[in-house]
Amino acid sequence: MHIYRRTVTDNGDELGRAIPGANFHCVADSGSSFGGGYWHLQLDWLVLSRLEVDQASVVTTDERIPDFSVWHVMSERCSANGNDVGGNDIVTVRPGEGGTMRSAGAAQVTTFGLQPTLFARAPELDLPFGPSSPSSSGRWCIASDAPRQRFIAFYRAVVAQLDAQPQILETPATRAALRNAALEAIAALGEAGTFRPDRAAVGRHTRIMLRFERAIEEAGDDPIDMVELCRETGTSRRSLEAVVQLRTGRSPWEYLRWRKLWRARAMLRRPDEKTTVTEVAFKLGFWHLSRFAAAYASTFGERPSVTLAKALGGGGH
Repeated sequence: MHIYRRTVTDNGDELGRAIPGANFHCVADSGSSFGGGYWHLQLDWLVLSRLEVDQASVVTTDERIPDFSVWHVMSERCSANGNDVGGNDIVTVRPGEGGTMRSAGAAQVTTFGLQPTLFARAPELDLPFGPSSPSSSGRWCIASDAPRQRFIAFYRAVVAQLDAQPQILETPATRAALRNAALEAIAALGEAGTFRPDRAAVGRHTRIMLRFERAIEEAGDDPIDMVELCRETGTSRRSLEAVVQLRTGRSPWEYLRWRKLWRARAMLRRPDEKTTVTEVAFKLGFWHLSRFAAAYASTFGERPSVTLAKALGGGGH
């Protein structure tokens, strides 16, 4: 199997849908705009991908591809699962797991995934990230930055070539050459590093955060209260507050409100003839209209009525 996909968008929901094999949520952490890109290349048992976001963001990934182990090479000013990522860390995600990334600004994540059955079929590869590597989630700490930079440069070169000439994947010799070059870059990463497992609490916190995100998604535009969130996440109010604060920098209720503000913006930018600011606010649970308008204006730099007027072609003065 060989697949190449490229998505560049200003919509966090669209970006999430572009990523195969996972429920993915990307939320702007500040500012009035959001943009990002995602590139995905699968060559049989090897996956290479790159996520770019243009501002501070919170990214939550659930139900990662179940038959692939995944490693993330993150840019500076990022945290994974509530812990800062060192400049030479590679964050490990085992099959079926998820996690949370938070960036303090524009960020890039270059990822590789390996199918475990590869090592049964080809033990001669003897890759550091094979079945003999540690089974728990954690970080590979790379002693030198050079292998990490070479891996990122390699993937950027691949993306640039595929954007210009996607037909090169139709040639078996080219696919084999790409796989070989990728395996060399990946092996250099592992051979230059040592593994440090995450604390036991990280897995439990990740499950709480993913249940929280799932509850928000399943509720959609319907209201959701504190009791229901605690039941859905299987934890107490205090534990939920602590985990969400650690992962997102906001309390659960602030995070939910922030998500709903962005949802309101999406609804006002894509209205039908019956859409009104009052209808959108009430539908999303903002019962105080003047406070909704003030929060919206503070976040996006314009009142909700202006956003709606622009979308309807009225100029929004």
